Parts: sequence; C-alpha cells; structure tokens
Amino acid sequence: MKRALVLCFAILLGWAGAMFAQEEPAEQDVQGMTHGQFAVLLLKAAAGYTDTLPDEVDALDQVKRYGLIPESWLVDEVLTHGEMSEVLEQFGVVYVPPDRDKPVSQAYAEAVLRRELTRLRDYLARRMGHGFSINHILDQGVDRAVSPSRFAND
Repeated sequence: MKRALVLCFAILLGWAGAMFAQEEPAEQDVQGMTHGQFAVLLLKAAAGYTDTLPDEVDALDQVKRYGLIPESWLVDEVLTHGEMSEVLEQFGVVYVPPDRDKPVSQAYAEAVLRRELTRLRDYLARRMGHGFSINHILDQGVDRAVSPSRFAND
C-alpha cells in the first residue's frame, strides 16, 4: 500500500513538473527582433499592402517614408521596448514597458500589433488618405462627414 502511494505521488510530481517546465526560448526571442524585422512586420500589418513584402532594408526605408519610425533606426539594431512604445504612441496606443531597454521578441511584437491592428490601420488611413479605417469615412480620403440634411437645401 505504501509503495503504491509513493509511486502515485512520484508520478504526480513528475506530471506537475512536466506541466510547469518551461521550454527553452527560441534564439530569436532571446536576442530580440531587429528594426528591419519590425519594419517588415509593420508593413505586413498595414491595410491594403498587397505586394509581396520587401526585404528588411527596403521595408525600413518604406516605413521611414511613411513616418512610422524614426529616421535614425538602423536595419540590424535590436528593437527595445522603449522604441516600440514610442512607435505605438503615434497610433494612440499607450504602452508603458517595465524595462525600456529590454529587447522585444518577435512573438511579443506580433501579439501587440495584432491586438492594436485597427488603430494601426485607422492611423494609416488618416495619414495617407486611403485604405481601411474604423469609421469608413476616411477610406476615400474624405476628411469630414457629409450630412444628408445638407442636400435638403440644395
């Protein structure tokens, strides 16, 4: 009886240990993603981007032209949480990282952009005057709503 109880307890401990064991993080997550990889991710999230995604250098140049990232970013530099919070602030996203100097993993950046996708797309629609927007008024570059009551007097 005691052996069965000890065996059962050992199996239970082994199962609990396996359940709480953490996998080794991928090398990408340990090192963090680069500015170039983040630029590709921003283009991937952008509404209406139907072309094949450019390489990291071209993507970085393109998002710089859009004004989404600082001009000083270099393609191979590691993205920090502080830098990502400053980019997200443009879209109206409040993100206060506990450690601004910590590298951002690709999985984390993808999750944040996926969660804030509508804000990103609305920002791009307002900024460029086309694309998908939350309120659909800005889709054709219209900067104000047209009221049906205006047509009554015409």
